[in-house]
Amino acid sequence: MTAQHDLQLDEPFLFAEEGPAHPDDAASVLHWRCLIVDDDEGVHQSMVFAMNNLMVEGGRIEWLHAYSAREARELLARERDVALIVLDVVMEHEQAGLDLVRAIRVDLGLADTRIILHTGQPGFAPEIAAIRDYDINDYRTKSELTRNHIYTCLASAIRTYRQIRSIEASRQQLRRIIQAGNVLMSQADEATFAQGALELFSGLLQIESSGLTLLHHPGSSIAELQVVSASGEWRARTGQALTSLGEDIRNCCLRSLESRQAEWGATGVALSIPGRDGGMLVLYLDALPQARRLVDDSVLEIFVAHFSACLNNRLLLGRLHHDAFFDRLLGLPNRRCLNELVEAHYADGTQAQMTLALIDIDRFGEINEALGQTFGDALLQAMAGRLEASVQRKAMLARLSADIFAVFGPSDWVTPEQLLPLFATPLSVLDQETMVSVTIGLTRLVEVEASDGAAALEAAFQALRTAKTTQRGQLAWYSPDLSRQTHERVNLLNGLRMALRSAGLFVVYQPQIALGDRRLIGLEALVRWRTESGEPIGPDRFIPVAEQSGLIREIGFFVLREACGVLASLHREGDARLRMAVNVSAIQFRHPAFLQELKCIIADSGIDARCLELEITESIAMEDTVYVRETLDALHAMGIQLAIDDFGTGYSSLAQLKGLAVDRLKIDKAFVRDLNEADADASIAGVVIQLGRRLGKEVIAEGVETEDQAMLLGRMGCPEAQGYLFGRPMPLDELRAWIGRQPA
Repeated sequence: MTAQHDLQLDEPFLFAEEGPAHPDDAASVLHWRCLIVDDDEGVHQSMVFAMNNLMVEGGRIEWLHAYSAREARELLARERDVALIVLDVVMEHEQAGLDLVRAIRVDLGLADTRIILHTGQPGFAPEIAAIRDYDINDYRTKSELTRNHIYTCLASAIRTYRQIRSIEASRQQLRRIIQAGNVLMSQADEATFAQGALELFSGLLQIESSGLTLLHHPGSSIAELQVVSASGEWRARTGQALTSLGEDIRNCCLRSLESRQAEWGATGVALSIPGRDGGMLVLYLDALPQARRLVDDSVLEIFVAHFSACLNNRLLLGRLHHDAFFDRLLGLPNRRCLNELVEAHYADGTQAQMTLALIDIDRFGEINEALGQTFGDALLQAMAGRLEASVQRKAMLARLSADIFAVFGPSDWVTPEQLLPLFATPLSVLDQETMVSVTIGLTRLVEVEASDGAAALEAAFQALRTAKTTQRGQLAWYSPDLSRQTHERVNLLNGLRMALRSAGLFVVYQPQIALGDRRLIGLEALVRWRTESGEPIGPDRFIPVAEQSGLIREIGFFVLREACGVLASLHREGDARLRMAVNVSAIQFRHPAFLQELKCIIADSGIDARCLELEITESIAMEDTVYVRETLDALHAMGIQLAIDDFGTGYSSLAQLKGLAVDRLKIDKAFVRDLNEADADASIAGVVIQLGRRLGKEVIAEGVETEDQAMLLGRMGCPEAQGYLFGRPMPLDELRAWIGRQPA
């Protein structure tokens, strides 16, 4: 699918107000049928709005619409007289647009219809072969399609279409010229392209190819014009200046440059072909004046229009080739270019001497959002400048994504000792001194098991991810163990997705006890996973994978639904005051639909919301954001109890905690395990109990495994506990049996 991009509307044209029909709306007015093929409705609307009531080449545009490649192909099979197709490159899949282009030109045989490609994905460039072989007029990103560009692109394409169709008598001859021009367009050498155009020009005039070509570059003076290629008696003049040629030839060429059309002299004809960049190709042929009668002016116009398009497409091909290998903002090699260089080192056996480092700017997204894209771009440019000054010719510098740079070079140079000092001093960004923190992942190519560029890049990214997971501002080296860990995470994630669709995931329940009388007061719902082969996978293995992949949200709501259903059943069977505690992940809690989905689960189960307790992490509770505060207040207003899980392991602000809408602090099992009689009150568990009492919060200790721990916690004033001493996490049938064994 394409990314969402509204077309930019500047103000170069005045649009006529709608009103009564005018005489020029009569059937005699030309209508250009233009088809928009895009899966984004906004693009259709913006394009139509941009061209509203504008005349193009003496006619009005009649819009046709298709929202997929398949729909467009069916429409074009019925509607043959279509002047222009504005086509999204990426729709159902990445090749949908280009496949449609092939169908238009090959299967449907629409050779005259003009095609403009556009895309909402700046990093995507269509195949160069497709632009050359299938006569594509233009290629633009959607962000480039301002009202000016829309009108200019459409007018240019429709002008070409009109001219092609108006010369029916010369159709076959022009088609041969167009086909030959498309072949010439792919020629990298300017002289070869110019000479080919000259020979086609002589064929059009039905005379011998004896002449020369001149290329006028944008910004250059007439005095700098030189002969690019030559044939016949002029062959020896290649490289000479226009000023060195005869007066008649010189004047003929100068008149053509000024008029931008064919100009006849006493002994020859000059034809100027303009390019979009302001350049001009001048063709000069020896020809007698009577040769003028052999070609219609409109045919010459078509010839000029087509070769002008060829000149423009040569610029486009050059831009596409540059974009395929270089970053547009910084001009640095991109990922593809780096990959090919790494591949070359594997091919010639020199990989053992090379190291690849990836440098990620920490929190670049936040910087961009807070200070704006202009500052972000300037920061990237300053970063690139700092790296380029250090790298020089010792290594290759590339930009792989928005905020990730790569340095690839000899292992004795690409080292932490060389790279880290580069960021010890501020960067100058828009005349401001700005410190940046970076995280670095490094890999020695000799340690990568697979021998190709993609594997080396993936290894470096694995090292970078490891460094970012450990702590930003650090660095990590790749080792083969990282690949094995990544493979294990992928397998776990795939298995976890399958488990969600089957019965692999299930919920167990651990009792929560009042320490005073050992009465059951609640349960904590905990998720477990058993594979199809019967192997249990511990939460410490699959929960981090679920959090990294975002699957934790789906798992969290699965546990909530199961737990609320069990609580409703237990209420019907016994104590209606029994509460159920369920963990809520940060990802689940921050999702915009969290409250609504929670309300639906409570309503479907029929439980009293006051009997549900949600356990959130200390980091979530301490977030001083509007969303977190409003969500906590909304949960409290619903009657839902809130507990801070593993309290004391994070960084709590007492000022925030005092006003926080939470009911219970949960002492982490690590603090319970370290309890002893001698310093109980001074222990972290003792501090949490006293803090809870002062703030009016309930306290529960988890991980209680011995009677001594339970007795000590009771004496310290902790009212509630859970742990193996009272009961392990149990499936529902075991829980019911356990409840049945408790004293009445």
